[in-house]
Amino acid sequence: MAPTGVQVTVAAAFQPILDLRDGAVVGYEALARPLDGTPPATLFANARAEGRMSEVDRECRAEALRVAAHAGLGAPFALFLNADAGALEDDLPDLPLGGATPIIEITERALTERPEAVLRTLTELRRRGWGVSLDDVGADSRSLAVMPLLYPDVIKLDLRLLSERDPADIARIVTAVGDEAERRRATVLAEGIDSDAQLQMARAAGATLGQGFMLGEPGPLPEQLPAAGRPLRLAGAGGDPSGPLPYHRVTNWKRPTRGPLALAERAAALMSGQASLLGPTGMLLAAPDAAHTSERYEPLRDSLAFVGVLEPGALEDTWTEVALGPGYAACFVARRDGGEWCFATSYDRELVVECALLLMARLPQPRR
Repeated sequence: MAPTGVQVTVAAAFQPILDLRDGAVVGYEALARPLDGTPPATLFANARAEGRMSEVDRECRAEALRVAAHAGLGAPFALFLNADAGALEDDLPDLPLGGATPIIEITERALTERPEAVLRTLTELRRRGWGVSLDDVGADSRSLAVMPLLYPDVIKLDLRLLSERDPADIARIVTAVGDEAERRRATVLAEGIDSDAQLQMARAAGATLGQGFMLGEPGPLPEQLPAAGRPLRLAGAGGDPSGPLPYHRVTNWKRPTRGPLALAERAAALMSGQASLLGPTGMLLAAPDAAHTSERYEPLRDSLAFVGVLEPGALEDTWTEVALGPGYAACFVARRDGGEWCFATSYDRELVVECALLLMARLPQPRR
């Protein structure tokens, strides 16, 4: 239970986000600064532990929007706002009238902890005119696994964290981000630009936007706002986690193979075996039919970024497995038909992502 009579007061600081092509300011990221001097990380850790995350998150966001509106920060500037997924579920903000284009920042942790809530929330925010940014890419390889499911408008590469990784990891992350950005027409933003070397790294990684102490420190919005640069382009709506089941989506255009259960299981094992090679950048989502158990997926939890399994029979007793990661996408579907099984595997990435969204949105929610 949240303690009563406790009030947290925060100020909003704003760090400029620059277009690396011409140096123009395209927007600001709003950051919370507790007035009592408490470090922001401590504030949020305490709020989460005390069950007050929604309250604190709401106050931080409201203060940032209030200050931005008072300073006249409007279009075509963008305003990046950090948000807790659980808090957003409880308090979905409206689009500020006449204000800057709001961009909500989400981490991979938010999606994997509360997938159904996050996907539903992002769908509604997009309907209200918000953009979506995937934050902290480079901090954890799991971000690459969930990136396609969020349909981000902005992908934020954290250069400070990226520089601590092995060169092979850096190359894999930059390649995956570039591929996703090109596919979705998303914008790559490099954060943590504190030196000329990091600026060059940002440009080499394909970032067109940047932020960091070298480009501008967090602080009050300037009394005289700078001339706005190019407006941030929102890539468009995300995927739809509703609609036909994966079995029907795949077999609608791909004729299924008929055979005994052993043959269907062999086909599924081939796909999950390939998925295991994705390591910490891959995910496996599964919806077994009522005749199967989830035990065969347990060994993959130690090697993959995320493994999500629905209750057996959750998808009308069809059997679905989805593997997704940088450079690989596959969806296996099967259904019993009398004494035989009808099954098929699709490698069409867009179709696979649609099927993954449908499974992700139906995963059981953890207790709060």
